[in-house]
Amino acid sequence: MKPGFRLLLPLLLGLAVLAWVLSQFDLPVVMASFTRAGIGGFVLIVLAGLAAEFVLSLGIWPLLPTPLPLWVIAASRQLRDSSADVLPITQLGGVAFAARALVLAGMGASQASAAVIADLTAETFAQGLYVLLGVVASLSLLQSSQILSPYVGAMLGGAIFLSLGAIGFALFQLGGSHWANRMSERLFPTQRDSMQVFRDTIHAIYRRHARMALSILLQLAGWVASGLWLWAVLRAMDLPTGLWTAIAIQALVEGLRSATVFIPAAVGVQEAGYAVLAPVFGLTPEIGIAISLLRRARDLVVALPVLLAWQIIEARRAAKI
Repeated sequence: MKPGFRLLLPLLLGLAVLAWVLSQFDLPVVMASFTRAGIGGFVLIVLAGLAAEFVLSLGIWPLLPTPLPLWVIAASRQLRDSSADVLPITQLGGVAFAARALVLAGMGASQASAAVIADLTAETFAQGLYVLLGVVASLSLLQSSQILSPYVGAMLGGAIFLSLGAIGFALFQLGGSHWANRMSERLFPTQRDSMQVFRDTIHAIYRRHARMALSILLQLAGWVASGLWLWAVLRAMDLPTGLWTAIAIQALVEGLRSATVFIPAAVGVQEAGYAVLAPVFGLTPEIGIAISLLRRARDLVVALPVLLAWQIIEARRAAKI
């Protein structure tokens, strides 16, 4: 199967899911919910998203083989997520963009690749912990309601499975030198020197257990900040939902996005996740879809200038060569 078709098929699947989700609900009601935030509320949503993104970007800081300014670290992470949020690539494809940003800041390609992959490992572990946190929050919320308690078994069982799978995958990478060797062969198939630098760098990063632990804690703080972002969104929409509810919804949605990482920009998956989870926590499906659309709008507003700035930097770099 050609690479382009392998990417197009999941995208078409996601678009089909999105079309089905939108067809199930009253779109005027969705748009009415979308506009509840207003211009001022949307500005707050964008700023809160940038703050959460900055906290999440700090996870790579302890893993860098050479120190870099915080603004470079934040820009690398923002480029990674912005590209994965609006371009027809998977979330994993955005990791290559993050490595490119580090290279533009002066880091070697092999070292940058090792750093972002180690960062992804720490993030996967932290995301598993975050989903478990969402499970705990859901348990305390759902068991107190006779109407919502039937959702507990299926939803939380699936969330626990996803979170344990993510943690197990991260542990496999941390302890698997063979995995790192295979990854180096894929990244640098014809460059033996670069391949060896990548292997040495990523093994050195994984051996620094205290730094890996710090990275995981910073990543977890970033994911919790994403729950705070959703709480800010609900406040902007004049929905006085509790903080634990926001963290639980966001954690479970992020777990669903992670499980369907092969679908570009989580098209359809994100909308379905918010639509299904919103009623479980006392909100309407239309509000859930509106939240997803606000997130898409925020991603677009941030991503366009980020990607434009990246292209300008690349063009200037190419002109100097």
